[in-house]
Amino acid sequence: MGFPTLKKVYNRFKGNEFVAFAAIQTVFEGHSVNTKDKLAKTQEKYDLPIPMGHDGLFVSTSLPIPKTMADYRSGGTPWVVIIDKKGMVAFNDFHIQFKDAQKLIQNLISKE
Repeated sequence: MGFPTLKKVYNRFKGNEFVAFAAIQTVFEGHSVNTKDKLAKTQEKYDLPIPMGHDGLFVSTSLPIPKTMADYRSGGTPWVVIIDKKGMVAFNDFHIQFKDAQKLIQNLISKE
């Protein structure tokens, strides 16, 4: 879910007590461009008042990917993980369309 899609999903579900948002920028290339400071500017550009982190720490020198990418087995960006109320991963894949994200989240909320 790129930032424009994230903004749409956020706008759709903001204020819903069953939905929380967080974003983590995982830098595995373009370190000089994808900085923590740049993330703050991007967050401001899209008016996303959600927690955002920056993970540029590699798992090891032989595995040059951030820990978050290794832990969630993501394969690129934008990578989307949607977790249900019980802490189970409901979606974990490369990108998701707004309509699909909206439908999945709405279905998860309906199970409440």
